[in-house]
Amino acid sequence: MARALAGLTVVVMGVGLAAATAWPAGEGASRSAAPRVAQSPSRADLANGCVALRSSATDRFLAIDGDGYAANARRADATPLYLKPTALPTYLIQDSERTLIAGGQVGDAARADTPGPETEWRLRRLANGTFTIASTAYGTRLVVEPAGGALTVGVPGDGDRFRFAAARGCARYPEARVGARGRFDPTNPDGSVSGFADVHLHITANLRAGGSVIYGEPFDRLGVTEALGHDADVHGPDGSLDVTGNLLRTGEPTGTHDTDGWPSFAGWPVFDTYTHQQTYYMWLKRVWKAGMRLVVAQTVEDQPLCEIEPVRTHSCDEMETIKLEIEQLRALQDYVDAQSGGRGRGWLRIVTNPFQARRVIEQGKLAVVIGMEASNPFGCSELQGVPQCTREDVDAGLSELRRLGLRSMFITHWIDNAFGGAAFEEGAKGDFIKTFEVAQTGHPFATEPCGDAGEAGGQCNAEGLTDIGAYLVRRMIAEHMLIETDHLSQKAREAVFEIAEEKGYPLVSSHTGTGGEWTAPQLKRLYELGGLATVRPGTAPEMAADLRRLERSATGAGGSAVALGTDTGGFSALPGPRPGAGADPLHYPFKSFVCDVRFVRQRTGERTYDLNVDGVAHYGLIADLVADIEHQPHGRRMLRPFFRSAEAYLEMWEGAYRRH
Repeated sequence: MARALAGLTVVVMGVGLAAATAWPAGEGASRSAAPRVAQSPSRADLANGCVALRSSATDRFLAIDGDGYAANARRADATPLYLKPTALPTYLIQDSERTLIAGGQVGDAARADTPGPETEWRLRRLANGTFTIASTAYGTRLVVEPAGGALTVGVPGDGDRFRFAAARGCARYPEARVGARGRFDPTNPDGSVSGFADVHLHITANLRAGGSVIYGEPFDRLGVTEALGHDADVHGPDGSLDVTGNLLRTGEPTGTHDTDGWPSFAGWPVFDTYTHQQTYYMWLKRVWKAGMRLVVAQTVEDQPLCEIEPVRTHSCDEMETIKLEIEQLRALQDYVDAQSGGRGRGWLRIVTNPFQARRVIEQGKLAVVIGMEASNPFGCSELQGVPQCTREDVDAGLSELRRLGLRSMFITHWIDNAFGGAAFEEGAKGDFIKTFEVAQTGHPFATEPCGDAGEAGGQCNAEGLTDIGAYLVRRMIAEHMLIETDHLSQKAREAVFEIAEEKGYPLVSSHTGTGGEWTAPQLKRLYELGGLATVRPGTAPEMAADLRRLERSATGAGGSAVALGTDTGGFSALPGPRPGAGADPLHYPFKSFVCDVRFVRQRTGERTYDLNVDGVAHYGLIADLVADIEHQPHGRRMLRPFFRSAEAYLEMWEGAYRRH
């Protein structure tokens, strides 16, 4: 829907803002909830603020006037405006009737029901405390006509200066709720950091496989209605275009699903989805509030998977996709900063060394490490056993990735490459991958009986670590990069262990048990090197049992530690409802394990999520799952090594700087 005024038709996108829901106490009510701004505000004061706009041309305030606006109102009659940041320093300007100020190249300003390029404005503060407001799409400015005060769009000149004043009564721009209130201490009395780490999370997996497989974005500059509202665009109106999701769920390319996202979320997210966004940034924020202090954001791509997709938004070149995902992670950091009022103010920071990461966590923020899980790093595939790259390609590739901020990397993923053999997967996913092996390498997997540790059905990949693979491992050690040892064939993993033990260099298993079994002796070996293993998501009793099992092998120099490896976004389902939860539920509200933070049920749009009913339908409910573990028999004891994992990851990473 669009509103037209004086020949200007506003092009709009997304779903109507009228779908916004009421907001609970403590998270901002639908009216009079936005932060107050200073009388002479900077841009930082304006972020998510409620303001009145005063024109220097008329010395009057802006108010709704039919299908447009006019600056002819007294202060008491001004229309309150909510300023929703879209980036640094741009905004959507929403009025009290939930419509947006919109404008084109020239003509009267209009009111739009949905966000689009014409509704985004750049604010520039001048030396005298006034602001100009310019369209990011056209560069034109909001201008007030001195006679009558009509708000128009035109070129710089008289009438394009405004002042902001604090106001009340704003309609808040729609957003998912965190559902958490309270503060936490980021450090322990001994100076170590407090909290857990998820060392395998695919925040930007929506760009994987050509960009049209996983629907939904971790954020969108135009807000949640755009980030989580258009499933039909990529999966078809009935989900029939979701080829990869269908293959992963049933082994067949055909199938349908409910495509309703924002605002009803009748169709998704659900715990057993494979191809819908589950890590929207506000859901991520809920888990940070529950005690997560470090995340490894695994960028991901697999060329063979991309090439079977009929619709793509970019090429299937793996390194190009990785670069796009890194770019999106940095844009996410900027977006979070914008919501907090300026660069560096947000709760999420990308880090590139362990010392920086420790400082970020000590400031109470979430440290984000960039990793990579790709089938052919640097284009290093193999064809009929012949590597398709050289050592020079490895050097150039590592240098570029380090420049881009990447610090952790898998050597193989789903298929064999120039560096070594990949561990086998089981079930429909394994059958899926076997076809990719032939398509990419020109041959099927070579198999042999497994030894003490298995991969799939007692058979293991006969391919080990190649000469160029050993070169890659040594180069990663020289560059202080963390080496991921999952998805390697058992034979290749053994070779990596031998190099690491020679150098005294730590290794990491970021989703232990996915991509090859880990035996107790292997885990002991991993921790003796200063490495770290992970517990995979399950129901609370399952995770408590896995934590107990892993703890037996998970003792390093600083004590036992087991991290989390959710693989969310990695074509991996999350846990469903716990059996028996109806009779013995997780009770809301609850408090976090190590933080004085109180949680209520998470709400996004019209949907309220309950772990007892929905399972871990999206990433934000990891907070609820951790609380459910705490209430299991011996649960608090089992969470102690879990909540030491952020410190253990930092110590492991610091060790990578010392041990070579």
